[in-house]
Amino acid sequence: MSVDVNLGDEQGLDRARRYLRPVQATMISDDPDGVHLAVYSWLPMFDAWATGPGICGESMRQGPLPEGTEVTCPECERWRPKYERMLAPGYRKEDDDPEVLRATLERIRAEVRGMCNCCLTNRDLLVRIRRELGIADEWDKTEAEAAAEYEAGLDDAEDRR
Repeated sequence: MSVDVNLGDEQGLDRARRYLRPVQATMISDDPDGVHLAVYSWLPMFDAWATGPGICGESMRQGPLPEGTEVTCPECERWRPKYERMLAPGYRKEDDDPEVLRATLERIRAEVRGMCNCCLTNRDLLVRIRRELGIADEWDKTEAEAAAEYEAGLDDAEDRR
């Protein structure tokens, strides 16, 4: 089998990036007809584009299958979201680090707790953010909720007259 080592260039791929591509399993696989996912990247030492092993850990034939080929390996599909996120431009390792994410969330919660919602232009946004972060209190009401509560209070006052 011949593999086109320049296919990535012909497809206009960036040699500095890595891509997730469908690949064919080897004949020694438990499922030799299976379609898996592998990282496709430029290897300067070989002056060629190449695919690695399947992201499920199985050995694969060299070279990607056509883009859009249906993946049949459930393990590769399970790993796909993580690999897509990690291979996306701008990905930072700390974006997946639970400790970094917890620290960021706590910092944001502290900042939001310190913000006031007295300015009507910020009130609805700030209430939504506080609710989403789980730090809203009984006084956090959107403008519509505050107006409805006010109207209900007036109705109660009129009923008491």
